[in-house]
Amino acid sequence: MGAQLRSGRRVEFSGAMWALLVGVLVAFALAIEIVARVNHIRGPLSLLATDLVGRPQIGEIKIAGMLLALVCLPSRLRLPVFGITVGLELAWNLQRVLVGNAGTVGNGILFVLLGLIGFAAWQLHGAERASTMKAAGLGLLLIVMGRVGDVWLVLSSRANPTVFDEYVELADRALGSPSWAVGSIVSQHAWLAEILSKVYVYLPVAAAVIAFFQLRNSARDGFPRHHIIRTFLLIGMIGPVVYFLFPVVGPTYAFGHELADAGWQDVWPMQLPIIGDPGALFYDQGIARNCMPSLHTAWAMCIFLHGWRGPLASKIFGTAWLVGTTGATLGFGFHYAIDVLAGAIFTLTLEAALTRPELGWSKHRLSVIAVGTTIFSGILLSTRYLSVEMATSGAIGGLLLIGAVLVVAAGFLTIELHPDVQEIPVDMAPLPPRPVALQDRAADMAHAARTWAGQTVGSISRELKKTESTKL
Repeated sequence: MGAQLRSGRRVEFSGAMWALLVGVLVAFALAIEIVARVNHIRGPLSLLATDLVGRPQIGEIKIAGMLLALVCLPSRLRLPVFGITVGLELAWNLQRVLVGNAGTVGNGILFVLLGLIGFAAWQLHGAERASTMKAAGLGLLLIVMGRVGDVWLVLSSRANPTVFDEYVELADRALGSPSWAVGSIVSQHAWLAEILSKVYVYLPVAAAVIAFFQLRNSARDGFPRHHIIRTFLLIGMIGPVVYFLFPVVGPTYAFGHELADAGWQDVWPMQLPIIGDPGALFYDQGIARNCMPSLHTAWAMCIFLHGWRGPLASKIFGTAWLVGTTGATLGFGFHYAIDVLAGAIFTLTLEAALTRPELGWSKHRLSVIAVGTTIFSGILLSTRYLSVEMATSGAIGGLLLIGAVLVVAAGFLTIELHPDVQEIPVDMAPLPPRPVALQDRAADMAHAARTWAGQTVGSISRELKKTESTKL
């Protein structure tokens, strides 16, 4: 794959473009809020209000948002902002401890990020104001989209009373049922389960670590044309749509004892369930249908790919996080192996659309995206309608599934590792050639002009000679 993947030159969006992006995202969050209220559940704005002044939840993504903001801030502001954030978090949690409640994280982070926007508008000027507002905005954006995702998950359970787990479990046997194999190992080693649980939960923080390598100089040099936050957010916006089309809850919920009376057969991870004719079965627990594709794997693949665009430490970190996340998703029974492969294909296809923007929207890029989309759709359709055939296919089915991932990965690399485009400055670029017909017409006109000029000059010369001879 070479020493490192490419990331493209740096670029600055105009103020109007940033305003448009913010407007689109705010409209998206408002739309989800309305849908949530119609379905009598709390929307993302309601959850964020509680995070701001009440008891915040899911502190990991708020820590990631704060780290992302610190990375993108002007260097002189990083230490003061970090100190204020720690102070506010300690103050909030001190009062919680005094009244006998457990500590948490989030209030101070949200107040600091909101305060940064006001401080930048009031006290800062020029490039420093712009970079500070962008840094705070990116941190808040990550947190807001996390809350939007939470609501999506609840909506997925409301929308689908039945799930496709029997189909997926059967199809997964073409790969050797890795979730059962890895799950049996993890369940017998507490230390391994502890490590993998931290990897699984702190995935947003891992994305912020990779963002450090890519965006640490953004306040001075501008943002790269492509970076991890773009892909990370798009995965979270597009991926959950599939949950409504292909509802799956995962082996630990469908075939295990993660929740009391939730599983149809309590056999995970020690033995495979007995499935006759598979069907879409009723599932009455309020568990998100968030398995197909595995977005945790999709995000970890994003961390891996962007990690390989950085130095050695970034490469090692990204690789380790992908391996650990795969082990966690399978080992805890949150996903089947096919979910994991679909998540990898999903990210590779999305990255094929986003990476190397300087190459433009060529036919080759579009064909790679089309192939990735077709393979992703084919896996879903095969799992739903050919699960029995996949389960009895032996090694052939597994090789085809793994080969599908390799095909999409190869297509992505043909774009990612494409030779650099040497762009000519506008003032040095040659003029486009004129059409042949115009060139011929111009030559004819020039010849006619020369002929007319010659004849005119000759006539004038002869008249002058006649005049001179008459005078003499």
